[in-house]
Amino acid sequence: MAPKRKAASVPKGKKSSKKDETLVESGSGLLSIEAIKDLGSEIIQSSKYNNFVILLEQYELVKSELKKSKNNQIESVGRQVSLTLFKCFQNLLQNEKLVTKKSFDDNQKLVVKWLISKFDNFKSIIFEFIQTKFAYETSLQLDLLEIGLNFIKLESQNLKSGPNDLFFSNITYKNLIQALLLSENGQILSDGSSDNFILLEFIEKFQINWDLQFYFFNNLSETLQEWKTIKSKSELRKIFAHYFTIIRSQLLLSSSESLEESSTWIQSKLPSIAYKQSTFKTQYQKSILVILSYPLLASQYKSILLILHKRIIPNMAQPQSIMDFLTDSYNIKDDLIIPILTLNSLYELMKKYNLEYPDFYTKLYSLLTPELLYTRYRSRFFRLCDLFLSSTHLSANLVASFIKKLARLAMASSASGAVIVIPFTYNLLKRHPTCMIMLHNTSASRDYQDPFDNDEKDPLKTNAIGSSLWELETLMTHYHPNIATLAKIFSEPFRKHSYNLEDFLDWSYITLLDSEKTRRYKTMAALEFEEFSNLFEIDDSVNVYAKGWTL
Repeated sequence: MAPKRKAASVPKGKKSSKKDETLVESGSGLLSIEAIKDLGSEIIQSSKYNNFVILLEQYELVKSELKKSKNNQIESVGRQVSLTLFKCFQNLLQNEKLVTKKSFDDNQKLVVKWLISKFDNFKSIIFEFIQTKFAYETSLQLDLLEIGLNFIKLESQNLKSGPNDLFFSNITYKNLIQALLLSENGQILSDGSSDNFILLEFIEKFQINWDLQFYFFNNLSETLQEWKTIKSKSELRKIFAHYFTIIRSQLLLSSSESLEESSTWIQSKLPSIAYKQSTFKTQYQKSILVILSYPLLASQYKSILLILHKRIIPNMAQPQSIMDFLTDSYNIKDDLIIPILTLNSLYELMKKYNLEYPDFYTKLYSLLTPELLYTRYRSRFFRLCDLFLSSTHLSANLVASFIKKLARLAMASSASGAVIVIPFTYNLLKRHPTCMIMLHNTSASRDYQDPFDNDEKDPLKTNAIGSSLWELETLMTHYHPNIATLAKIFSEPFRKHSYNLEDFLDWSYITLLDSEKTRRYKTMAALEFEEFSNLFEIDDSVNVYAKGWTL
């Protein structure tokens, strides 16, 4: 029997005496587990579709109770309702009862339309529960995520036009993605990501299925742009945290396998457009550009810059379009770390995409501050700086400015910072012999004064080439013997090969101390001492004195 239109407004509580007996005793209006199972059986076996209304009404009661406190009984009811509704709608999808056919009369079409509305109501409840923050992390939300993903699979398999057609339920998936990004669950962590437990569960499937990756970015930029105009700063930062948590995982696009051979969540082939890398990269790029225009926290800036050159730029259709973001990040003055982290991506664009950055070396020179040798990212900076200064076509004035500035910084830096500067400077002098005059200038007079301008911002105007590296001679008397010994290499002929910089980048106070503890000396130091049989001696008056001590 097809339900009449008035069935959609069946009043709550108007049930048969049998169902009245199966209400949860708490009086909350929630059905018992057995009653829920019975309603589901009636839908599948007897087509009593009015039961959908009763079951869907249970969610409002479950939602209000879970917001108050942890209640295992309420959660169990919610899980049973979800499982029952899933089985019912799965049965309808597999039996093609949610599709209107040409042979249907008006009454049958009305039934299908009514069932589709209930199906849409259930999916809306799923998205709402995923987005809502309850009193605790409920397994019901994970169940609803699983059900939502399974509906995408069922719709893709059963709602296509023909048996040989390729179809992906993009609309349902898009609504699920929006619910995940807008979820109130979880907190923004120190690395800018989110600890949303529902999101982490989704990522496990996202990482291994190409269809979930492709359709995640499909037209997402439009939604992100819309949120940018209507959401608050705190909401946008949380959306970014969820988005970043997802995209930092490795995409299948970068794997060696062809996309056609990649696994899919719907367990069938996708439409041909889903295998076009150009289409994916275009959609991916659009969403990235919008999300990077959000008002980010400093931690989120740093986190996205850490993965930008490896995980994001290779997946963009036109990586040059990210130049404005990198330029703004590189010019930030309040935080030294952000410009340092920007260097990787700038180098990637210059190396692979022939990007020209005006005044690049001037900006790089401005990063040479006392804080540089204390930051945790100094190793990253020196690796890249070594690459940037490797060209023999660079001006001697430019290279000399970097050498002189680093030598000046090393005098006031920690021991672990000075130990990096010394081999770095040695390599630069070997690579650019025109700067050797800074070590050995026979034309200097007795009234010589250092012409180096430490406050000059332009490395071409510091007069460093006319200066001397007296700072290196000062380091030869450094308090730490390792650094003093290392600095003495500048007083010897330059016959040694260039240092391997990697051997010095990860040094710290701990490694310096460990090297001293494990050092083996050629000869033991001679000691002269007087032997005593006892530490104390007792005189006749029973007063205790140390040997050789008197009152």
